[in-house]
Amino acid sequence: MNRLKNITIIFLLAALISSDLAFSAQPNTSIVGNWMSKPGQFNIVFRVSKNEDGSFNAYTDFPNEEAWDIPVDLILPGSMDVRFDIYNIRCAYEGKISQNGLSINGKFKGPDGGGMPLVLERVDNPPVRTSKRPQEPKKPYPYKEEIVSFENRLDKVTLAGTLTLPESPGPYPAVLLLSGSGGSDRDQLIWGHRSFLVLSDYLTRQGIAVLRYDDRGVGRSTGNYDASTFEDFKRDALAGVEYLKTRPEIDAKKIGLTGHSEGAVIGPLAASESPDVAFMVIMAAPGLMSDDFEGLIKQWTDSYRSKGASQKAITFKASVLRNIFYTIRHEDDLNVAKSKIKNLLQKAKPELAKLSANERKKIELESIDTFHFDWMLSPGFSSVLRYNPETTLMKVKCPVLALHGDRDMQIPKEDLKGVEAALKAGGNLQYTIKEFSGMNHLFQTAKTGSPSEYAKIEETISPIVLNIMSDWILKQASK
Repeated sequence: MNRLKNITIIFLLAALISSDLAFSAQPNTSIVGNWMSKPGQFNIVFRVSKNEDGSFNAYTDFPNEEAWDIPVDLILPGSMDVRFDIYNIRCAYEGKISQNGLSINGKFKGPDGGGMPLVLERVDNPPVRTSKRPQEPKKPYPYKEEIVSFENRLDKVTLAGTLTLPESPGPYPAVLLLSGSGGSDRDQLIWGHRSFLVLSDYLTRQGIAVLRYDDRGVGRSTGNYDASTFEDFKRDALAGVEYLKTRPEIDAKKIGLTGHSEGAVIGPLAASESPDVAFMVIMAAPGLMSDDFEGLIKQWTDSYRSKGASQKAITFKASVLRNIFYTIRHEDDLNVAKSKIKNLLQKAKPELAKLSANERKKIELESIDTFHFDWMLSPGFSSVLRYNPETTLMKVKCPVLALHGDRDMQIPKEDLKGVEAALKAGGNLQYTIKEFSGMNHLFQTAKTGSPSEYAKIEETISPIVLNIMSDWILKQASK
């Protein structure tokens, strides 16, 4: 559910884009070729080729994360200036090509606008993909694929996506896919896995139409992701349902939602308000609300532990985060919340001083006075902290399939019990609960469930899960 560690977003996405800009530079300089960051720096590769019509194709790769073929808009604002706009992940690289054409000196910029120096060097043989990803479909597909867009008129946001339609005669039942946290593109590329591409491919082959789309402010969708709340994303989802209703190939009475992680928050919010949602699948859904914030904080503490932080340091940072989160959840006045957080941080100073400089670095709290917490007060993260799954799920009246892996280390499997209890408390008995043994947050068959395994596992989504989902959806559609 963590929507804030935006740097991890850069390992999520995919596709292709070309630019028709020409490149005019000094003799012997050209942007065409392979560009790789110098050894010891953040590992990234840009690949540029030129078409017969003079336009360019550009991609970027993150070899360490097994994330390949991520689309890039190539922009050439000056004779020696270069900008690689990695639009799907809201990142960019800006630099100036050297006179000899062998290097580019510039900065890699993240979604928050911050940048880090990065030198690219021309290379003949960049790293190549070693992962197999056997479930990722290859064109031509045995179904129809259409690039579409739809409007959230209230917020004046345009959502860009892909609609896949079975080849068999319609009208078809349809599913709208809702992505997890962090600002995802329509394929929900995460750690080299295009999970929504695999999911939509499987469902469409079974006779189910699927609409997947770029989150607002991501990919080709408009809007501002970072300033958005769960309510904003809910309206985007409802706009998607409205769009599906306009398509003659779709059975308007058999439109459902499938949400993963944060998408399993947006799904219930939308389904609880719209009678047009005929059914819903929620994958790794939050189901419990606690002022301990155990599941959320665990995402940070697992990271600190992987860096070698001691249990003492981890316990201290967890306590700091818990107090900050509690303040944000219960204090509506932004200025008062800021003041309270500053006070509790000052009170934590003596304990922080007992930790070594190395320990403080490992828990990302080197100094109380320089600790940046404003992002925690953003509308988006505040909505995460204040979301009550029980209240929302009690309002859902359509059939629900709730899935969870027992090795999920991002949203504990205990949340599945909360989902069931809330649905039952709301009088909804049309639900099916499935807990999968040995599966992680992405529904991969996993050894430990740690996010560090995601990229190493070749399976994108367990075939067992895919089969259960499609069978259940087709069963709902047959009623």
